[in-house]
Amino acid sequence: MRQLLRRLLPSSLASRTVLLVIAVIIVTEVATFSLIGNFRRNAHLSQTVQLIAGQVQLWQTLLPQLDAESRRRLAADGGEHELQLRPDDSKVPEQQPHFRFARRLADDLVGRLGSSVLVRHGRPWQAGSLWIGFMAGGERWWLVLPSPRFEPQALPADLWLGLAVTLAAVLLIAGMFVRGIVGPLARLGEAVAATGDGAARTVTPTGPREVRQLAERHNTMLDQLASAAAERREMLAGLTHDLRAPLARLRLRLALLESDAERIGLARDIDDMERIVGQCLAFLRSDETTGTPTPVAIADLLRSEIARHRELGRPLALEVSEAAAACRVAIDAGNLQRLLDNLINNALQHGAPPVEVALGLAGGAGATIASLRVRDHGPGIAGSDRGRALEPFAQLEAARTTDGSCGLGLAIVRRIAASCGGEVLLSDAPGGGLEVVVRLPTR
Repeated sequence: MRQLLRRLLPSSLASRTVLLVIAVIIVTEVATFSLIGNFRRNAHLSQTVQLIAGQVQLWQTLLPQLDAESRRRLAADGGEHELQLRPDDSKVPEQQPHFRFARRLADDLVGRLGSSVLVRHGRPWQAGSLWIGFMAGGERWWLVLPSPRFEPQALPADLWLGLAVTLAAVLLIAGMFVRGIVGPLARLGEAVAATGDGAARTVTPTGPREVRQLAERHNTMLDQLASAAAERREMLAGLTHDLRAPLARLRLRLALLESDAERIGLARDIDDMERIVGQCLAFLRSDETTGTPTPVAIADLLRSEIARHRELGRPLALEVSEAAAACRVAIDAGNLQRLLDNLINNALQHGAPPVEVALGLAGGAGATIASLRVRDHGPGIAGSDRGRALEPFAQLEAARTTDGSCGLGLAIVRRIAASCGGEVLLSDAPGGGLEVVVRLPTR
């Protein structure tokens, strides 16, 4: 039952609040109309009993004193919609009424008159009149009560119109109040979601007091997180900077060594240390925000970076589609260089050459996306490990901790792509190997 109720109820807070207001109004109106209707029926019944009892007592006094001609004229008088007097003859209906008003009318008349009365219901062609039988002068007479006299009048149309206008006004006011509550909550939710995605966003405290306090605490939390992140960057930057001086002294001492075997081993260790220091510095720089960069032609920057890597003897293949040759992406040239360096170094260090780089265009959510693909021909990454491979300091294999890698390459790529509003996807390349796809929105 609970699951069915959850499926039927709307999911948003605004819809549920409006639905609650409507339900309260409907229940209130139903209860109000029930009370009004019950009061009107009771009042109408009391008035009808008083009228008929008075008429019965009057006729019980007058009829025994009248001659036959006067009684005939009295029985003939009266309009179609008025209380009429009829003698006991074959025209009296035999059907007893079964609706509540007639039963209550008979009981109340007996209690008021102190004598029994008969109640009959008119035939359909007699408009459903009620016939009330009583004894007068030893004879039975009937008072005919037409249906308009015993049926309570319907509520006037202007009352329904007034109720409709009132309901519309209440819903409008409720909608304004709900918007004042749900709007600030929705903006706060968007700010929290953006903070969770790495783009910290403050929110202006508005709405009820509790919502304002929640927004203020969110902003305070962002200040605390920014302060902690700044301290972390400063500490790591200082650490990596301080490591460069000992590394330089080690290289100087390395040059003075006479043993080639010792020199080769120490040189490899120093290269690994410098690579780790460089990755830490690149990771720290990828977290720096300097505003929205100016859109640049990514194909031209890509060709320049690939040419630089080829000069270093790295086997790289580049393919730029004709549609992507002129596309522009809002990315800093330094960030693009760090992104490519990490992708290429990761492909050569953990994959196998040749490394293929391709730039194309793809559609996404009504916008054009620049798709940068880097693939190698190595063993790739298992599907269950791809999410963890994008996390900072993630080591998928124990052997990688001894080759100058600290698990920041793909994390740097993801952070740079996220700062440009893009994303990073890992997949198996056709024919084997890992394919890294960086999707960046064009401008």
